[in-house]
Amino acid sequence: MFVTKSFKRLQPGGGCISNTLSNGYVALYSTKVDFFNRKRELVNFRNAFSGDPQLHVVLGPPSSGKTALVRQITSKDKLFNPLFINCRKGQFDTPARVYDSIYSQFHPFFDKYKDSLKQVVGGTLNAGYTGLSVGYEVGGASATTSNDVTRLLDNINTYLPNWTFWNGHNIPPPILIIDEANMFSQLAKNDGTLLKSILNWLVLNTKEEERFHAVLTSSDSFFFNWIENLLHIPHATPYVVGDLSKEEAEEYFEKRVLPKHECKELEGKFDHVRKITGTRMLIIDRYVKEYQNFKGKLAVSDFSVYGSEYSKLKAGLHPNKLKYSDKPNLPLWKDSDLIKTMKAIVEAENQGYILEDDLINEIGSEQVDSLVDYNFLHCRPVSTSKYANDINPPDKIILTAMNQPSVRAMEQILSEVNSNKK
Repeated sequence: MFVTKSFKRLQPGGGCISNTLSNGYVALYSTKVDFFNRKRELVNFRNAFSGDPQLHVVLGPPSSGKTALVRQITSKDKLFNPLFINCRKGQFDTPARVYDSIYSQFHPFFDKYKDSLKQVVGGTLNAGYTGLSVGYEVGGASATTSNDVTRLLDNINTYLPNWTFWNGHNIPPPILIIDEANMFSQLAKNDGTLLKSILNWLVLNTKEEERFHAVLTSSDSFFFNWIENLLHIPHATPYVVGDLSKEEAEEYFEKRVLPKHECKELEGKFDHVRKITGTRMLIIDRYVKEYQNFKGKLAVSDFSVYGSEYSKLKAGLHPNKLKYSDKPNLPLWKDSDLIKTMKAIVEAENQGYILEDDLINEIGSEQVDSLVDYNFLHCRPVSTSKYANDINPPDKIILTAMNQPSVRAMEQILSEVNSNKK
């Protein structure tokens, strides 16, 4: 059994921003936009994925573009054979779902390259199917158990060659991508031993036997520490995908979003829009869409993302009344703690972050962790800033607002609090 911190609320779908409202409901915002060329991140991650196999953990705020970026790198140039598991679909909560998720990716891959792989293991590669099979399709057995998953992982180890094999045969190497891997926490509750076996299997096939790269993505601030604690030693390498830089965001706004929504009225007004949206692509796109829908009469308070953040923060001033089904731990902050936090975030707006140590000194460590757990703050770990281009933090753990509309909502709530004191 593993004791874990509860993970942050998941995004409910691949094309949505979500925010938790005061009544516990989740507000959804459509976010499907074409991929924007994030040149520096593309180069950095392509280089990271092209070296010796590693276990990569790609972190970042919700809807910052982590999944789209990893998909683009691993799929576009045919440099890799991506094996993609989407945990948003609940694919890692039971042995049967875990088995099906892994089998559905590796079986077609092995079957596609069975002729080349026969040179590695020789002779018969058939374990029950025509061609190469590493196991059975779920539904073909009575009940899938943890032992079945373990045998599947062992078979993959047997059939999969070292990373260097693929270059010699001019075949793009496999790379395993597990999106929203914080869903591992569900398996931790149901079968902690199986989860530990899977994590050890990932370490074995990446850093030790060098069979493939593995990429775990997560929006959860605590995920990397959670993984490291389970592995006991630092086998994973963290990265952060932040928002766009100001220059990139302006290019995205002027050349992609405004033409898409046929909105000439906002041309040259990015600095004004950025104060409301920040530089997160999906929020910029949403703002311009709503601006058009409101015929250019969109007040900040009418922007849906702002409205959701405002409602959430107002509810946070009454922590004793907060009840979220996915939060087993009760809030540990007081209303005064949240007010101090909002004040620190608003005062540091131009900097883009506050130091975790500073806020801990102000309100306490447990209170800070609880605010992060409940999505009032996002936490970025140390030593990942070279992959994030939106802010340039020091070599310390930093805290940010969940998004720029949240900063505007904090500013408004602080104004209301001050007015009530008079």
